[in-house]
Amino acid sequence: MCGIMGWFCFAEARPNKESMTNMFSILECRGRDASGYAFIKDKRLIVNKAPVKSSELVKHKEWGALSLPRTLIAHTRLKTQGSEKLNVNNHPLYNKYGIAVVHNGMIHNDKEIFTTAKRDGQVDSEAILSVLSTKAKGDKIKRVFEKLEGSFAFASIDVNDPEKLILVKKDNPLCLYLDTKAEILYFCSEREIMQESLNIKSSSIRGFNIGEDNYHYYEMENNYGMVINRVGVENYKRYTPKRDEWMSFRNYHLPFGKSDLDMDFIECPYCLAKTLYDGSKLVNQCESCGAELNEEDIYT
Repeated sequence: MCGIMGWFCFAEARPNKESMTNMFSILECRGRDASGYAFIKDKRLIVNKAPVKSSELVKHKEWGALSLPRTLIAHTRLKTQGSEKLNVNNHPLYNKYGIAVVHNGMIHNDKEIFTTAKRDGQVDSEAILSVLSTKAKGDKIKRVFEKLEGSFAFASIDVNDPEKLILVKKDNPLCLYLDTKAEILYFCSEREIMQESLNIKSSSIRGFNIGEDNYHYYEMENNYGMVINRVGVENYKRYTPKRDEWMSFRNYHLPFGKSDLDMDFIECPYCLAKTLYDGSKLVNQCESCGAELNEEDIYT
């Protein structure tokens, strides 16, 4: 489990920095091993990250001196693959082409992606960056769904296309709030984190809910990608994901003598992916995000 968040400003208004500092700090509940953020300034990609929790990172001089940019993506990491002490493994991930990505989820076929291409670190999320950076015509989001197995909610910015933000959701949560007054779109792994940091509260008249003032909530549909530009939503499209071969061979990871039929499927309360739960084990972990699971998480 990791956390992603950020914003996109359609007009000249910028988010309240104290609110964004609070949002970033609260997001560490989804991962305390490392944190980081990225934005574009003067045609340059700026990335700040470190193997510290986000409530510590916002105390660094770089965040303190930061004038909030038009667009920013941020990440809090729960380590699953690759040491956080090697900063190249921490998010945002970026490359020489000026593309940066923050990802929540787990890619199962990253080794397949890097059979020929060189990887900089050890994390599975690098596969997303690699596919997005492929120099080929066509829809690059479509290529992500066609080539990658696993779960992913991610945001991406590109120094070569600085007026755009890409958001993609497959099997992991990605929540949006649009502030229609300030014309700012916020995104985060959890709706409640945005509500708390932005002080969003529901209003009602005579017992009828009339909304959340100038904030409007949206949840991205599964297997969808969204491209946002200064005008608004440039593209919101459903994609067909690659068949996850890892799921077909999952039985190799089961206790000896057991099959899927002997075990319970549950929904991970952290990444919302379906996973197997073995009641005979002392500790169960989500097969997608690695979070520890409890018996009360089982559903039928």
